[in-house]
Amino acid sequence: MSEADSGAAEPTRGTAAHYMFFLDWAERKGEMPASTVQNWRNASTKVLEIEDNWRDVNVVDFDLDAHLGRFETLKRTAYTTNSMRAYKSRTKVGIEAYRLWLANSPDWKPKGSGLRTSKNGSKKSPATAPPADSAEQKGETGGYVPHHSTLIEYPFPLRPGVRVLLALPEDLTEKEAKRVARFVESLAFADDSSAEVSAE
Repeated sequence: MSEADSGAAEPTRGTAAHYMFFLDWAERKGEMPASTVQNWRNASTKVLEIEDNWRDVNVVDFDLDAHLGRFETLKRTAYTTNSMRAYKSRTKVGIEAYRLWLANSPDWKPKGSGLRTSKNGSKKSPATAPPADSAEQKGETGGYVPHHSTLIEYPFPLRPGVRVLLALPEDLTEKEAKRVARFVESLAFADDSSAEVSAE
Protein backbone atom coordinates (compact mmCIF):
# COMPACT_ATOMS: atom_id res chain seq x y z
CA MET A 1 0.00 0.00 0.00
CA SER A 2 1.33 3.38 -0.94
CA GLU A 3 0.29 6.98 -1.37
CA ALA A 4 -0.34 6.22 -5.02
CA ASP A 5 -2.81 3.48 -4.08
CA SER A 6 -5.10 5.79 -2.17
CA GLY A 7 -4.58 9.17 -3.81
CA ALA A 8 -4.00 10.69 -0.35
CA ALA A 9 -0.99 11.19 1.87
CA GLU A 10 -0.30 8.13 3.99
CA PRO A 11 -0.51 8.81 7.77
CA THR A 12 2.21 7.77 10.17
CA ARG A 13 2.36 3.99 10.37
CA GLY A 14 1.10 2.46 13.59
CA THR A 15 -1.33 5.27 14.37
CA ALA A 16 -5.11 4.96 14.44
CA ALA A 17 -5.18 7.23 11.39
CA HIS A 18 -3.01 4.75 9.49
CA TYR A 19 -5.18 1.88 10.70
CA MET A 20 -8.18 3.64 9.12
CA PHE A 21 -6.07 4.24 6.00
CA PHE A 22 -5.32 0.51 5.93
CA LEU A 23 -9.03 -0.35 6.20
CA ASP A 24 -9.86 1.98 3.31
CA TRP A 25 -7.15 0.29 1.25
CA ALA A 26 -8.36 -3.23 2.12
CA GLU A 27 -11.91 -2.34 1.10
CA ARG A 28 -10.93 -0.49 -2.08
CA LYS A 29 -8.58 -3.23 -3.29
CA GLY A 30 -10.97 -6.06 -2.44
CA GLU A 31 -8.59 -7.58 0.09
CA MET A 32 -11.51 -7.98 2.50
CA PRO A 33 -15.30 -8.04 2.05
CA ALA A 34 -16.64 -4.50 2.20
CA SER A 35 -19.16 -5.41 4.92
CA THR A 36 -16.39 -6.73 7.17
CA VAL A 37 -14.24 -3.64 6.70
CA GLN A 38 -17.17 -1.32 7.35
CA ASN A 39 -18.02 -3.18 10.55
CA TRP A 40 -14.41 -2.93 11.72
CA ARG A 41 -14.24 0.76 10.83
CA ASN A 42 -17.49 1.72 12.58
CA ALA A 43 -16.68 -0.25 15.72
CA SER A 44 -13.05 0.90 15.92
CA THR A 45 -14.03 4.54 15.55
CA LYS A 46 -16.45 4.25 18.47
CA VAL A 47 -13.90 2.49 20.65
CA LEU A 48 -10.90 4.69 19.84
CA GLU A 49 -12.60 8.08 19.95
CA ILE A 50 -12.81 8.00 23.75
CA GLU A 51 -9.23 9.29 23.57
CA ASP A 52 -8.36 12.91 22.81
CA ASN A 53 -6.73 13.18 19.38
CA TRP A 54 -7.55 9.53 18.91
CA ARG A 55 -6.19 9.38 15.36
CA ASP A 56 -2.70 9.92 16.77
CA VAL A 57 -2.97 6.98 19.18
CA ASN A 58 -0.38 4.25 18.52
CA VAL A 59 -2.58 1.18 18.07
CA VAL A 60 0.42 -1.10 17.64
CA ASP A 61 2.09 -0.53 20.98
CA PHE A 62 -0.82 0.39 23.26
CA ASP A 63 -2.56 -2.11 25.56
CA LEU A 64 -5.58 -3.05 23.43
CA ASP A 65 -7.34 -5.11 26.10
CA ALA A 66 -6.96 -2.33 28.67
CA HIS A 67 -8.37 0.19 26.21
CA LEU A 68 -11.35 -2.06 25.44
CA GLY A 69 -12.00 -2.37 29.17
CA ARG A 70 -11.89 1.42 29.55
CA PHE A 71 -14.29 1.83 26.64
CA GLU A 72 -16.75 -0.56 28.31
CA THR A 73 -16.49 1.32 31.61
CA LEU A 74 -17.09 4.71 29.99
CA LYS A 75 -19.82 3.65 27.57
CA ARG A 76 -21.62 0.82 29.39
CA THR A 77 -24.82 2.88 29.65
CA ALA A 78 -24.72 3.96 26.00
CA TYR A 79 -25.01 0.52 24.42
CA THR A 80 -26.74 -2.78 25.08
CA THR A 81 -24.70 -5.80 26.11
CA ASN A 82 -24.84 -7.25 22.58
CA SER A 83 -23.79 -3.97 20.94
CA MET A 84 -20.93 -3.53 23.41
CA ARG A 85 -19.73 -7.07 22.75
CA ALA A 86 -19.87 -6.52 18.98
CA TYR A 87 -17.94 -3.23 19.13
CA LYS A 88 -15.20 -4.71 21.29
CA SER A 89 -14.88 -7.90 19.26
CA ARG A 90 -14.72 -6.15 15.88
CA THR A 91 -12.21 -3.59 17.11
CA LYS A 92 -9.96 -6.27 18.58
CA VAL A 93 -10.03 -8.42 15.43
CA GLY A 94 -9.49 -5.40 13.17
CA ILE A 95 -6.55 -3.97 15.06
CA GLU A 96 -4.92 -7.37 15.48
CA ALA A 97 -5.23 -7.93 11.72
CA TYR A 98 -3.63 -4.52 11.13
CA ARG A 99 -0.74 -5.38 13.45
CA LEU A 100 -0.09 -8.60 11.57
CA TRP A 101 -0.29 -6.80 8.24
CA LEU A 102 2.30 -4.23 9.39
CA ALA A 103 4.54 -7.13 10.40
CA ASN A 104 4.21 -8.53 6.84
CA SER A 105 2.49 -11.66 8.11
CA PRO A 106 0.76 -13.62 5.33
CA ASP A 107 -1.90 -14.62 7.86
CA TRP A 108 -3.21 -11.14 8.64
CA LYS A 109 -6.67 -11.89 7.23
CA PRO A 110 -8.99 -13.63 9.72
CA LYS A 111 -10.01 -17.08 8.57
CA GLY A 112 -13.25 -17.10 6.63
CA SER A 113 -13.12 -13.38 5.83
CA GLY A 114 -10.96 -13.48 2.72
CA LEU A 115 -12.12 -13.54 -0.89
CA ARG A 116 -12.10 -16.77 -2.86
CA THR A 117 -10.12 -17.00 -6.08
CA SER A 118 -11.74 -18.59 -9.11
CA LYS A 119 -10.00 -20.84 -11.61
CA ASN A 120 -9.30 -17.92 -13.92
CA GLY A 121 -7.64 -16.00 -11.08
CA SER A 122 -10.39 -13.45 -10.47
CA LYS A 123 -11.51 -12.72 -6.95
CA LYS A 124 -14.96 -13.71 -5.75
CA SER A 125 -16.91 -12.95 -2.65
CA PRO A 126 -17.15 -15.71 -0.04
CA ALA A 127 -19.78 -18.34 -0.78
CA THR A 128 -21.61 -17.45 2.38
CA ALA A 129 -21.43 -14.28 4.41
CA PRO A 130 -20.30 -14.58 8.03
CA PRO A 131 -23.27 -14.56 10.43
CA ALA A 132 -24.17 -11.14 11.79
CA ASP A 133 -24.15 -10.59 15.52
CA SER A 134 -27.47 -10.48 17.33
CA ALA A 135 -27.45 -6.67 17.51
CA GLU A 136 -27.25 -6.44 13.73
CA GLN A 137 -29.93 -9.05 13.23
CA LYS A 138 -32.32 -7.11 15.41
CA GLY A 139 -31.66 -3.97 13.45
CA GLU A 140 -32.13 -5.57 10.04
CA THR A 141 -35.23 -7.72 10.56
CA GLY A 142 -37.50 -4.94 9.34
CA GLY A 143 -35.67 -4.46 6.05
CA TYR A 144 -32.35 -3.41 4.57
CA VAL A 145 -30.12 -1.34 6.82
CA PRO A 146 -26.92 0.05 5.27
CA HIS A 147 -23.77 -1.19 6.99
CA HIS A 148 -22.55 2.38 7.46
CA SER A 149 -25.57 3.26 9.66
CA THR A 150 -24.73 2.47 13.26
CA LEU A 151 -27.79 1.38 15.23
CA ILE A 152 -28.22 1.99 18.95
CA GLU A 153 -30.67 -0.03 21.01
CA TYR A 154 -32.87 1.89 23.44
CA PRO A 155 -34.72 -0.10 26.15
CA PHE A 156 -38.24 1.32 26.59
CA PRO A 157 -40.62 0.35 29.45
CA LEU A 158 -43.87 -0.05 27.51
CA ARG A 159 -46.03 -1.15 30.42
CA PRO A 160 -45.45 -2.82 33.79
CA GLY A 161 -43.54 -6.02 33.13
CA VAL A 162 -43.01 -5.29 29.44
CA ARG A 163 -39.83 -3.70 28.11
CA VAL A 164 -39.13 -3.33 24.40
CA LEU A 165 -35.97 -2.49 22.48
CA LEU A 166 -35.92 0.20 19.82
CA ALA A 167 -32.99 -0.06 17.37
CA LEU A 168 -32.49 3.35 15.78
CA PRO A 169 -29.67 5.09 13.87
CA GLU A 170 -27.38 7.14 16.08
CA ASP A 171 -27.98 10.13 13.77
CA LEU A 172 -31.79 9.82 13.76
CA THR A 173 -33.38 12.98 12.35
CA GLU A 174 -36.53 14.69 13.61
CA LYS A 175 -38.34 13.78 10.37
CA GLU A 176 -37.39 10.12 10.77
CA ALA A 177 -38.48 10.14 14.42
CA LYS A 178 -41.92 11.41 13.41
CA ARG A 179 -42.18 8.67 10.76
CA VAL A 180 -41.31 6.02 13.35
CA ALA A 181 -43.89 7.47 15.75
CA ARG A 182 -46.61 7.39 13.08
CA PHE A 183 -45.70 3.82 12.16
CA VAL A 184 -45.86 2.62 15.77
CA GLU A 185 -49.18 4.40 16.24
CA SER A 186 -50.60 2.56 13.22
CA LEU A 187 -49.82 -0.78 14.90
CA ALA A 188 -51.82 -0.08 18.05
CA PHE A 189 -55.19 -1.64 18.88
CA ALA A 190 -57.96 0.66 20.05
CA ASP A 191 -57.93 1.16 23.82
CA ASP A 192 -61.47 0.47 24.99
CA SER A 193 -60.75 0.81 28.70
CA SER A 194 -62.33 4.26 28.95
CA ALA A 195 -65.51 3.03 27.23
CA GLU A 196 -65.77 0.09 29.59
CA VAL A 197 -65.50 2.39 32.60
CA SER A 198 -68.29 4.63 31.23
CA ALA A 199 -70.55 1.63 30.60
CA GLU A 200 -70.19 0.54 34.21
